[in-house]
Order: sequence, then structure tokens, then C-alpha cells
Amino acid sequence: MDIQLLLVPYDTARRQWRSGAGPEHLLQAGLTTHLQGRGHSVADIQVIEADPDQPPTEIGTAFELMRRVAVAVRTVRAAGQFPVVLSGNCNSAVGTLSGLTPARRAVFWFDAHGDCNTPDTTATGFLDGMGLATVLGLCWHQLAASVPGYHPVSPEVTFLLGARDLDPPEDEFLAGSAITSAPVSQIPARLPELLARVELDDALGYIHLDLDVLDPRVGQANSLPVRGGLSVEQLTAAIAAIRSRTQLGAAAITSYAPEFDVQQGVCRAAFAALDAILADGA
Repeated sequence: MDIQLLLVPYDTARRQWRSGAGPEHLLQAGLTTHLQGRGHSVADIQVIEADPDQPPTEIGTAFELMRRVAVAVRTVRAAGQFPVVLSGNCNSAVGTLSGLTPARRAVFWFDAHGDCNTPDTTATGFLDGMGLATVLGLCWHQLAASVPGYHPVSPEVTFLLGARDLDPPEDEFLAGSAITSAPVSQIPARLPELLARVELDDALGYIHLDLDVLDPRVGQANSLPVRGGLSVEQLTAAIAAIRSRTQLGAAAITSYAPEFDVQQGVCRAAFAALDAILADGA
């Protein structure tokens, strides 16, 4: 399979800080060689950079990066390659999904957290806790509209997988939403049944893997570990179930801060997840 790796090495507008160090760490750990050893062709590695002449701001820089990711994803797909985004923050998904329009997109969002807060519900002001909410068109409407190709994803084809640390407003939102939310206890056993309830035959899938969906016994992905997560076996089986139902248009590995991954268990899990995502061609 022809792959292009798109690196977004930023966390909260800071390059190579915390999870911003994750993308390049995965490369240094041998990701390119690993993928080539699995029979894939890594056509190129592109680093998405913020404008160095502009002062960094959490919100402004994030949306600048989203715009650049959207253009890059569209360009990669036009060249017949599969975009794999390695990003410090989850909100890069807004750009990735914008690069897939006008296709009907289905989102498979693996995350320990809900990422469904908005500026009106957040208790912390953390922009990356609003990534899925922005994908769904719940907030940041003006800035989201500046991302080329942006169009909200329908909740009916959105799956939140493995979330177990939700804020009360997120719980309330999900209870009244058409989003399919599957807790760890249902993965992978009930996932085929949940997928079968949704019309996915004409959808272009996007797998979003925030590595903190993994149980901390695998390794600590970042500064926000939550007990009771997925094992590597559960994760790869879930990805296989998704792959059996829909064609993929893009995938992303996010929120990996290697300073916490002392034994490199999360790094190895990321490689295994990509093997599952790319198996037999996405």
C-alpha cells in the first residue's frame, strides 16, 4: 500500500512539547522501516508546520494547522496514496476529515476521553477537549468554516470507542445524541453488532486513535492516563471489525507523549494498530 505520513508535531501550539514530541518519536523508533517490512511503500513524510512569522496561540495555531492538514490530506489522496496523520493533538482530525469531503464520512474515535466539550461546557478551556465536538459542528463555527472542505460529520455515523473519563456535560450530550458510544466492556465483542446498526456501505471511514484509549498497563500514553482501557488485542480486533465494514480514507495516531512511555509499550501498540489499519490495503 502507498502511504504518506503527515506529521503534526504540536501540542497546544508548542512544537515538540508533550504530545507534540510523539510523531517524530514514532519515526525515530523505526516506524518507516516497520511499515516497509510489512510490504507498504512510504511515499513521503511531510511535516505540517505553523507559520514561524506568526505568534503562536492555542486556538489560532490549532486552526492554522487544521487548514494545512486538510490541504495535505486532499493532495495525498489525489495522488492515490493513503494519509496517515501522526499528530500531537486530536483536533487535527478537523483538518483530516475536511480533506476527505465531499465523501460521506464515518468516524471511529478511539479515546479515553469524550472530546465533546464546547467553549460553553468546558471547565478547563482546553481546546483539545473539543476536537470531536468541532468535527460534529457543535462549536467554533467561524474558525471551522475557514478549514478548506470543512463540513460537519453526522453523529449517526460517529462512533466513540473506549471512552471512560467523561465530564458531566459530555455524558449529558452523548445520552441525547445519535453517536454510538461503546465502552471498553463492549469492545470488541459487541462492536460488529453496533456497526451493523449503521449504514456504512457508502461511507469513507476515518480511524482516530488517541493512544490513551489503551489501558495504562500497556504503557502510559500521555499525562492523562485512565485505568480500565483497551488491551492491544482488543484494539486491533476492534480495528479489524471496522475494516470489515467500511473502506478507510485516512487514519490518525494522536496524543502520544513519549516521555511517559518508559517501557515503550505504547509505541509498540501504535505500530500494531497501524498494522491492523493498513492490513491488506485500507
